[in-house]
Amino acid sequence: MRYLVLSDVHANLEALEACLKDAKRYGFKRILCLGDIVGYGAEPNECIELLRKKGAICLLGNHDAACVGQLSLEWFNPFARACIEWTKKVLSKSNKNFLAELPVFFSCKWLFAIHGTPSNPIEEYMDEQKAQLALRKVAEDVVLCGHNHIPFKVEQNRYLEPIAENELIDLNGKRIVVSLPAVGQPRDHNPKAGYAILDFEEKMLAIARVEYDVEKASEKMKKAGLPEFVAERLKKGI
Repeated sequence: MRYLVLSDVHANLEALEACLKDAKRYGFKRILCLGDIVGYGAEPNECIELLRKKGAICLLGNHDAACVGQLSLEWFNPFARACIEWTKKVLSKSNKNFLAELPVFFSCKWLFAIHGTPSNPIEEYMDEQKAQLALRKVAEDVVLCGHNHIPFKVEQNRYLEPIAENELIDLNGKRIVVSLPAVGQPRDHNPKAGYAILDFEEKMLAIARVEYDVEKASEKMKKAGLPEFVAERLKKGI
């Protein structure tokens, strides 16, 4: 079975739809979203409802948690805080309830998926050191995370390595942490939306990037009154 793995959608409907459309070529059966469906972007309700309609397995991210009162706004920088405050006002009651009930991790066979790290699921950012700690902490061989908005991989007892735009990662015989590219807020200087396809039978992970209408997404954010800096950074992937 193949899973479409998404992370950090951040209410960017154009990017989410582009990923879903592009990923059809892989024939995936399920969707796994590693958190932060909302925050920053202008269409939080639409993104939640699309993932719910698709029957996606969704995990809790820090922006999701903050929008339902599970994480203090003091944790965030002023731009992110302004976006969360706006999001809290526009989210429907049904979608707030959906976010409030999200689990913090997903485990299946040899896979452990999370937004941040196993030690601190929604706040802590994965890095080389924390990846090694994660591989010692969990029983599963493969840890997938989001939250960083930058794709990289760390094998057990090895150094962090960046991931190429369309890299195929062989997971067989490895204990490895993979940080996925962001769907809706890339920060690796590549504005393309990112996702991954996980093949459970072959134990392979395909990283993919896809172009989308960044200008449209950015303009929607400005029209909604969200910070211009956050809208403009989409165009540069920073």
